[in-house]
Amino acid sequence: MLQDFIEEQKLVCEEFDSRYIKVNETDVIAIAKHTLNQEPIVGLRKAPDENQVAWFIYGGELAAEQDDFELVTVKELEEIFPDAIPYLALEQGFRFMIDADDYEDVWKADAF
Repeated sequence: MLQDFIEEQKLVCEEFDSRYIKVNETDVIAIAKHTLNQEPIVGLRKAPDENQVAWFIYGGELAAEQDDFELVTVKELEEIFPDAIPYLALEQGFRFMIDADDYEDVWKADAF
């Protein structure tokens, strides 16, 4: 349940000097499911598009021909890839990179 992640999300935001952006179970995320077997897993938050999608998540190096993202809700993401949930409250411009060996890198990219 998303409620279980709120404190962790707030800690991540505090650690990386980000405003906390409330996450709802119905928020939509774009995810390249077919790449989640590759590492590292990368997430980036852009300005919301016309579908209100702000987060894009994929695994490995994303080639141009692989950019077919599926839209899922945060609730669905909890089942597909719960390791991304703690980062979703970061504000626009942030990126994260994680892997199965507990590698974590979080940074704010220049405006995009």
